[in-house]
Amino acid sequence: MTQKTKLEIIGPYTPEHEGPYAIDAATSAEVLHVKANVHCVFDGIAFITTEHVDGPWLTELSNLMNAREVPVAREFWVNEYHGGDRVVYDSPEQAQEFQVCLKRTIHMMEVLPGEGA
Repeated sequence: MTQKTKLEIIGPYTPEHEGPYAIDAATSAEVLHVKANVHCVFDGIAFITTEHVDGPWLTELSNLMNAREVPVAREFWVNEYHGGDRVVYDSPEQAQEFQVCLKRTIHMMEVLPGEGA
């Protein structure tokens, strides 16, 4: 399993920040932070590309924010079967789909440095 990360906003856009940058993209009722690559800035408009949109696009500079990637604790479920096999699942629903010869399900939660005691 690889380490998951999320973007954390650390302030408004500044040209000195080396990235990553984030832009708020309204999707349904919630606002998501998506990673943006800034290619040029002119007269308050940024020319960017993002992971979630095909091709480059323009946005107002006021929508662009400096960000940093921060780790997100992983959570997963391990089914242990009679006979010794173990299988890892991303959700409890997935783990419960495979009950044949199940010995137990173990819920695992990663503790990141600086969390807990």
